[in-house]
Amino acid sequence: MYQSIPKAVEYNDSKQLRQLLDQSTSLELSGYMKTSLKTLRTHFPHIQNIFYYPYNNGKIKGINNKIKVLKRVAYVYRNFIHYKNRIILHFNLKPIRNKLNRIEKGRDCTAA
Repeated sequence: MYQSIPKAVEYNDSKQLRQLLDQSTSLELSGYMKTSLKTLRTHFPHIQNIFYYPYNNGKIKGINNKIKVLKRVAYVYRNFIHYKNRIILHFNLKPIRNKLNRIEKGRDCTAA
């Protein structure tokens, strides 16, 4: 059972995974394995999506983690703009010119 579940996931075979989860749990399985199987059964509709859709949020989680590391390393920036610019510099992003940037620099174009 333990080795069959990763094989089904590796081969993107949701039907085989469903069959494995529907099998009655034998007495030979540990309590931890029984708990894991129960969790997989409960969340199977959501788990099934990984077989059909190639999307995941790994890249966003990686970006958020890097931003948190930057925050920890830099302790506290004196100015939020400096912190934002450091993030933009780190990810090679193109800065967005918006009203907030103009107001912070004292160049509000709406006051004309």
